Amino acid sequence: MKVSIYANERENSQEVKAQLLKRLQAASVEIDDEYPDIVFTIGGDGTVLHAVHHYLYLIETVKFIGIHTGHLGYYTDWLPTELDDLITFIHQDAQKISEYPLLSIKLCYDERDCHQLYAFNEMTILNAFRTQHFNVTIGDLFFESFRGTGLCLSTPTGSTAYNKSLGGAILYPSLSAFQMTEIGSINNNVYRTIGSPLIIPKEQMVILESENFEDITITRDHLYATYKHINRVKVTLSDRNVKFIKRHDVPFWGRVKDHFL
Repeated sequence: MKVSIYANERENSQEVKAQLLKRLQAASVEIDDEYPDIVFTIGGDGTVLHAVHHYLYLIETVKFIGIHTGHLGYYTDWLPTELDDLITFIHQDAQKISEYPLLSIKLCYDERDCHQLYAFNEMTILNAFRTQHFNVTIGDLFFESFRGTGLCLSTPTGSTAYNKSLGGAILYPSLSAFQMTEIGSINNNVYRTIGSPLIIPKEQMVILESENFEDITITRDHLYATYKHINRVKVTLSDRNVKFIKRHDVPFWGRVKDHFL
């Protein structure tokens, strides 16, 4: 078993990292930051997102365990005071693995030239300078002509993140679906959108086309970039999953209640 530790830069997280490293070395656990089997994240949910993107090249095999030193601990099961129990836990044979899908995002410059990206929580496509226009196709159906700030597309696990603040629904993680939620849509006698979050099955794709993607910003979790020369964006739920070694079964709705109520 090879492990790596991915911690944020806060002082308390770095202290926990040093303590965990000492315990791992005492237990003769091999440290491998390039090709680990398990990645310990130390921080909050933001640290988990950073770690997932850092190890995206290993996502089919690597597993994550979260140690909570941050504000929200949606993806983290362990506290810094439980490091000895954690070392014992990772040597157990029977471990529950929970898998959460990534969002697949293709930025297309023409029919053959598409750039593949992924998001764990959500992606947004928006324009901070002017009203953005998208023609939205779902599956094979032209659905609507959207005008507004932009759109948010989220995974089931990401439904409790930015999507929730936009008025989107909370999706149970085992649902094989993703969600599209509007950001600042324009609705009047001339322009009209559905106005409601849409739950879209995995087998369907959302295609966004525009006559002008100039100055468009695309975010993926904590990452962002501005694009100018794309002509369409294709979004669906990926077959690639993020794997977590779970300490115990925590009812999803109980976790939602603990974090939001």
